[in-house]
This record gives sequence, C-alpha cells and structure tokens, in this order.
Amino acid sequence: MKILLLQGPLGPFFQTLSQTLSDAGHEVYKIHFNGGDECWRCVGHHERFTGKPDTWDTFFRRFIKHHGIDSLICYGDCRYYHQQAIRICKQKKIAVWAMEEGYLRPDYVTLEQGGVNAFSPLYAQRDKLADMRWPAPYETPLKVGKTFARRAWYASRYHINKSLLRWRYPHFVNHRPWSLYQEARGWVAGGVMKWWHKWTDRSLLKALPQHKGHIFFVPLQVTEDFQIREHSDLSGVEGMVAQVMSSFAERARSEDVLLFKHHPMDRGFVSYQSQINRLVALLGLEGRVFYGYELPLPTLYPLLKGVITINSTVGLSALLHDVPTFCMGRALYDIPGLTTRGTLEAFWHKQNPICHKTFELMRQSLLHLTQLNASFYSHLDVSAMAVVQKIHQHSEQTLPARQGKRSRASSHLIGILGVLSAVGLMAEEILTPMVML
Repeated sequence: MKILLLQGPLGPFFQTLSQTLSDAGHEVYKIHFNGGDECWRCVGHHERFTGKPDTWDTFFRRFIKHHGIDSLICYGDCRYYHQQAIRICKQKKIAVWAMEEGYLRPDYVTLEQGGVNAFSPLYAQRDKLADMRWPAPYETPLKVGKTFARRAWYASRYHINKSLLRWRYPHFVNHRPWSLYQEARGWVAGGVMKWWHKWTDRSLLKALPQHKGHIFFVPLQVTEDFQIREHSDLSGVEGMVAQVMSSFAERARSEDVLLFKHHPMDRGFVSYQSQINRLVALLGLEGRVFYGYELPLPTLYPLLKGVITINSTVGLSALLHDVPTFCMGRALYDIPGLTTRGTLEAFWHKQNPICHKTFELMRQSLLHLTQLNASFYSHLDVSAMAVVQKIHQHSEQTLPARQGKRSRASSHLIGILGVLSAVGLMAEEILTPMVML
C-alpha cells in the first residue's frame, strides 16, 4: 500500500511508525505543515505544504492522485487540514485511519477507520456496543507508565522548531491558540504547578469526605479540545462551567456540593478559578463549590454522587467505578444502561444506576474495535507494530468481500467472452487487446 501520514502526535511516534510501515513493505509518504512536523524525519517521500489554507484542497487532490495513495493516517480528525483531507479521501474511497488518545486510558491509544469520538463509524450504532460478543477478553500486557516529562520535552522541541521555521510555512493554521512563548511558559509552569498543587490540594482532599454522597464532580476538559468544539453544542469550557453552576444553584439540593477538577494538560495555560469565584458570589454558592488540580480520581470516586462531563474519558472511568454520569456532549459511551439521559436539571435529583454487565460488554467492544494496548510517547516500536497489525488485520477482513466482487465481475466477463468468441474474427480482434490488458 501507499500510505500517507499527515500530522501525528508530538514526538517521534510517526517516525517509528513510518519505519515499521516501510519494513512491512508499504510505501510511505509524509506532508509537513510547519517546522515542528520536520523534527522527527520519517522514512519515505516528504513534501511541504506551504500554501494558504484555501489551496490545501487542490494541493491534496493532486498529491493523492499523483502518488496513488491508498490509505491516510493522521492524529486527530478535527484539525483543519485533516478534516479536508478526510472528506476528500472518503469521496475517493481511500481508507482513512484516525488516531487519538485512548478512550480507555492510560494503557491504550485509539485507532479507528473513518474517524474517532462522535465521528467514529460506531457512534450512530453505539447503543449496540453492549450487544456484541467476543471470544476472549482483550489482553493488556503493556503498562505505559508516566510520560509527562517526555511529552514536555517533545512539545518543547516541536514548538521551537515550528517557530524557527515559521518563514518556510507563513500560512500555517494552528489548531492550538498558543504562541511559542505561551507554549514554553505553559509547559514549564505546568510542571511546577503539578508539584505545588499536590501540596495545596491536601486540605481539600481532607475536607471532601465530610460531603461524601453529596458531591457532584465536574472534570474540566482541555480548553481548545475538539471534543468541545466539534462534539458538543457548548461554546467552550467557560460556557460549560457557567451552565453547570447556574443549573446547580437553581435545582440542586442544598446539601449537595460541586467539585471542579482542572485538566492536567491545561496546567500553566488557563485557570477557571476567577470565573468560578465570580459565579459563586453571584449565585450565592459560598461553601458549596470547590476547585482542585491534583485530585486522584480513585480517591474521589467513593465520595461522589454523580459526574458531569461534556464527553471526557473520565466519564468511562466514572462508570467503571459505579458513579452515575451525565454527558453534556456527544460521547460513544452515552448509551442506555450506562449514563443518565435527560436534562441536567433532572440529574441533580435522579441519577440512574449503572448496569455493570452492560458496561463490561460495551468496554470489551470498545477495546476490540477501537483500542490498541500502546502509547504515542513510550514503547514506540511495540506501539507502531500494533498500529500496522491493526491495519493489516482490517485489510485481511475486507479482502474476501473484495475478492467476491472480483469473482462476480470475472464471471460476467467470461460470459461476455463466450458470446464474442462465436462471432469469429471480429471477436478475436476485440478480445486480443482485452486479454493483454
């Protein structure tokens, strides 16, 4: 196959993947959109896209036609360049493989053909995930471990290189709103804040048990997360915070409290403390709203009354720990028997119990269909091989159907040839070039 790589996760994963694909006999192509994409050079053919965004459509169509691309692999299916490329590939019947962080973390990554999250082919059929049966549980021999320091280094190198080569890509459209200085400051500050808040959150963790059974937990998502922009009707994290707090003030029981948790990847970039403080004063919620950073989820789950999320993977973790969950966005796990459906106003008073059998059946389906026991930031050789094996496995599964189509086409051709052979010399003149083709 001729496989095209677009943007990948920050770091050398695509470099390793390109080598693994090449070793497996594939021709690998890579398009660079900024200097950061050039940090870890991939095996195969490279080309830079330096044009304006409105020329990407034409550039991409010409590229895939000229090189005869069979498959596309990209990290994230919502970035501008990826969205346009995926749309064109689907029109051209070119296989699209979208990657993302794992639905079930930390020991998994997501790999789906067609799209991920609410763009996944499974989303429209998510209610049927619990109806599938698998011969054996999904095995998870690889334990990823901590990757923050490695990711910080990869991000620093990427953004520095992107800035240094900005002259080469003057029209690049970034899906992240931060400048080089903001990125660097954010990662450095994030590392410092991680340890600082581990200490400052101690008093909060000691105070929470007195509210056991009355805590509604709200895990905040990354501020520029496409999960919010593309897979919800919310304006952003700030809009979600305002909506949750307003609804809580109006409808929740007086003994209940709200607990917000800052997203780890947003350390050093944004803070919602001032907004929450302002809404607490405006809505009269003094003493009923808490905001933490380094709060271990396993410690929190036994204390919770419910979880409110947009579509975070924390929702899956909460369901695993038997915590009623409400989704404000579109999520693969938002199915009957698991999440509480209806309105947020109703959720404050009635949380549906979780069917453990439904959850485990759904979880196994997600693991078998969408997850790889792998990492984008460690164990790269093993992880790249898992991606290649998944693509090969899918190709083998679809091969019989393709062969069936070819067989039917061959039968029709044989019939036509039989008729033509009776015509004589004219038929021979016609058939000779057909057979040579």
